[in-house]
Amino acid sequence: MLQVERLHLSVPDTAEQLWALQHAAYREEAKRIGVSDLPPLRDTIASLQACRETFYGCYNEDGELIGAVSTEEEAPGKTVICRMMVRPDQFRQGIGSRLLRHVIGAAEPSSELTVTSEIRNEPALRLYEGHGFRRVSTFSPAPDIQMVLFTLPVDESVR
Repeated sequence: MLQVERLHLSVPDTAEQLWALQHAAYREEAKRIGVSDLPPLRDTIASLQACRETFYGCYNEDGELIGAVSTEEEAPGKTVICRMMVRPDQFRQGIGSRLLRHVIGAAEPSSELTVTSEIRNEPALRLYEGHGFRRVSTFSPAPDIQMVLFTLPVDESVR
């Protein structure tokens, strides 16, 4: 069974693996939604290392990073899931669900998780809704992108 562990981006190999994973995953999303210039594709290893997000990842038996999620505390009791990524050749293997369950399980009781996804990214929408997230609103950060904001109040029923 895949374990989820905290990623330490101060370790160069970990940061490089995360960057490679992010670019592979978000290139696939860019193709899926028809938008070539997604912000995560502009990240560098240095920008990932400098961000304030906390990263968690899953490795395969060969020690390759195959999935990762990041979170950031927006305010006390409010955590944002900033990034969710799975290596494209590992899609539909339960890795995204495992990462999401980890984040939900680690959240403080009576807190709230939020996440966004582009409205055309059906697999992501199904993933979040399948774990109890509810659509709150939509917004357009750019003319060709429409995002859905999801929230999940964390209590014992969602753990």
